[in-house]
Amino acid sequence: MARLEKSTVIRAEPEEVWGMLFWDRIPEWLSGFKSAEYTSEVKDTVGATAHVVSEAAGVKVEWDVEITGYEENERATWRSTGGDVTAIGLTNLERAEGGTRVSFMIDYDLPYSVLGRIVDRLVVGRETERDIERGLETLKRTLEG
Repeated sequence: MARLEKSTVIRAEPEEVWGMLFWDRIPEWLSGFKSAEYTSEVKDTVGATAHVVSEAAGVKVEWDVEITGYEENERATWRSTGGDVTAIGLTNLERAEGGTRVSFMIDYDLPYSVLGRIVDRLVVGRETERDIERGLETLKRTLEG
C-alpha cells in the first residue's frame, strides 16, 4: 500500500473548515476529484456512503467509500468498499495557532500488477500528492477569503 500524508494551517475555525470536507464538497477544491455523490441519505455519521470518480496522471478510477468514524469538526475516517481503489483514510482537524490544522492521510492500493505499482509510485502517486498539495492551497484560499 502507498501512503500519502499532507497538512496545512487555515486561518478559520474548525466549524468553517469542516463543511468543506464532506465528500460532495471535495471536488470544489481538489481537482483530482471529478465527482463525489452521497449514496446514503445522510452524510454526517458513521455508515454514510458515497461514490467517487477521480483522476491522476490520466488514470481515471471510480470507487465507493463508507464513513467508519465521525467526530464532528474534529475527525473522520473512511474506507473504500468497492471499485478500482482499496483504501483507508483519515481527515483530522485541530486548533492551531492562527487557525485550524487540516491533516489528510490515505493508504491506498490501485489494481495494478507489480510493474503497475512501480509506475504508480513514480507517476500516479506523485501526481496525486501534488494534487492534494494544490487542493489544500485552494481550500485555504477559499476559506481565508
